[in-house]
Amino acid sequence: MQNGTGWFCFELFSEPLRDKVGKMKRPNFFDNAARILGYWTPTICVWLLTRALMRVRVAGCRHIPKHGAFLLLSNHISHFEPPMLATAIPRKMSWVVGKDMYAHTVGDAFFRCIDAIPMDREKSDRVAVREILRRLHKGMPVGLFPEGGIRSGSGSLLGGQPIDEAVGTLARLGRAPVVPCVVLGTDKLYCKDAWAWKTAVDFRFGAPLLPEKDELPSAFMLRVAVAIRTLAEETRDAHGLTENDFPKTAQERWRERS
Repeated sequence: MQNGTGWFCFELFSEPLRDKVGKMKRPNFFDNAARILGYWTPTICVWLLTRALMRVRVAGCRHIPKHGAFLLLSNHISHFEPPMLATAIPRKMSWVVGKDMYAHTVGDAFFRCIDAIPMDREKSDRVAVREILRRLHKGMPVGLFPEGGIRSGSGSLLGGQPIDEAVGTLARLGRAPVVPCVVLGTDKLYCKDAWAWKTAVDFRFGAPLLPEKDELPSAFMLRVAVAIRTLAEETRDAHGLTENDFPKTAQERWRERS
């Protein structure tokens, strides 16, 4: 999902699309079992690996709804945090993943295994939007990274960039609360020296947010963005983080090692 594109606004307000949501073929028992096993098997493996090699600190889990749909929105600072973030959430998530991540055989197999939702970020993707809404309407939680890719510095959500108002429209039509989340520290893992209990990775969740009556999607997304930045500051205060603990590019982390 890319800032400023509003790639699915027309699709979201399309009556035929809304009529089709929830009418797709329902998976049978064996399909559900395969999806559950396919999701939790790699998630548990990642949990064991990361807890053995680094300090993973999770805060605010009480804010994650135990039942029903919600839309998790998080900043995106490395390739490591999507599978690691899954280990911090006690529910099976439906992750929205760019179709370009399916290009490699390993990536394709992994994302199919965890039952992710592929999305073409270069154009309006009706199929992806329909599937996101279908899952939300069925009470399933959906997670996405609204920055549309890995971001750091002034070009990131934590650096002041807004969240595309189309995400707010998606939350309203999906009739789901938004759970803000901040991730800090996973960008340090680009340096292999960090994989020896030297790195702390933080995941912090905030209270679910709902759009107020007649609140514009852009105003709602501004509240969500402020909530995510506030979570980052709370994490800084809780653990005494410095500027070096905040997101940097992979290239900057590689240079730190040298």
